[in-house]
Amino acid sequence: MKNVFIILITLLCISKLNAQTNGTSKGENFIKQIEGKLDKAKAQVDKQCADAAGSQSAENWYLKAYVYNELAKSQVYKKLAPNAEFEALDAVKKSKELDSKKKFESDRINLLFDLSTLFYNKAITLYNDGVENKKEANFPDALLNFEKFMECIDVLGSDKVIVTNLLDYNKVSLNNIYLYIGYSAQKCNQFEKAKTFYDKLVLLNVPAAQARQSGNPLAYIYYMELLLNNKDTIAARGVAEKGLEVYPENPDVVMAAIELFSKMKKMSEMADLMEKVVSQNANADLKMIFVLGQAFNNIAKEYARKGYQSTAEQYKTKAISYFEKVLNANPTDKKILFNANYNLGVIYYNAGVNAYKQRSESNTTEYEFLFKKSLPYLEKAKEIDPKNKNVLNMLLKAYTSLNEKAKAEAIESELYK
Repeated sequence: MKNVFIILITLLCISKLNAQTNGTSKGENFIKQIEGKLDKAKAQVDKQCADAAGSQSAENWYLKAYVYNELAKSQVYKKLAPNAEFEALDAVKKSKELDSKKKFESDRINLLFDLSTLFYNKAITLYNDGVENKKEANFPDALLNFEKFMECIDVLGSDKVIVTNLLDYNKVSLNNIYLYIGYSAQKCNQFEKAKTFYDKLVLLNVPAAQARQSGNPLAYIYYMELLLNNKDTIAARGVAEKGLEVYPENPDVVMAAIELFSKMKKMSEMADLMEKVVSQNANADLKMIFVLGQAFNNIAKEYARKGYQSTAEQYKTKAISYFEKVLNANPTDKKILFNANYNLGVIYYNAGVNAYKQRSESNTTEYEFLFKKSLPYLEKAKEIDPKNKNVLNMLLKAYTSLNEKAKAEAIESELYK
């Protein structure tokens, strides 16, 4: 298989070389003939393609595409045609339409390689910046350029296998492009377009192994969010269940499913799903163990809210055991270390608050025991994040309730300084 792939890449290189020898030199020579100036070349091809007779020439449209592609890459001349790459793609399509004998086919393939790279590089730069820095304004242009990239592939027609192999060679897949388009459309509130591309990745009616080959964990996460935001909870639930089936070991998919079921108030269903996830993750990593702890903690809180105290205690005990597993593994990741300590601290602190409200003069031992139980976890959380106000407030109230005045005063000075 590896040898076949090398042959394909070799053929690709030969194809590009032929294009450069036979066609691209034609474009280069055209520019050289007019003193090597892109501005003059632009004026010439614009005139030729505007002429009644010249506008019917596949060669003229190819030359226009070539010149505009060069304009798009030029820092000096780009301002002459701010949308040069878009006009170049339109010119390629016009040349192909007029070229019934495919005389300039190899030239156009070479140009489409260049154009697709321009579109992709611009799109992925905008996309990554938009995701990483929460720049919503980036997504319309990212979406446009991703769609133009796909248009380049469409124009290739039966030759798109060449681009597919090139993408594989560069570790860029069409499935990733589908994901980028789907998410960009989602951020632009284009629900149907986003759904169309997510449906290429989230295959609900095929076996998990097949869905995994075609999919991407992020597609399931984004799709759940899209459907939930559009009040389609039934479809969102279907995506969540399929995501857990396809990626049971992925903590981000599990977390997204937990949040979905929490918002839907479907605790018993979520409990069943979590038990299944646990059975499929005998050797789970720390992030997954922590996520499962959070899931059981959320289930416990929801059952407690509904008055099912005995069931709530069962799930709270499970949550505690998972958070303790995280700490017993001595994690080096400070975020996981903080969150595990914080969650354990909160569980015991909240139980202490409830016991304190129900205390009697003859029985103070329960709330004292629970507050003392919370302190090592809250103190460790404070050590990791000294300015966390939630942690400081809980420590202040716990120390005060336990009559540890010096510690309470020290926390109070930190909290209100």
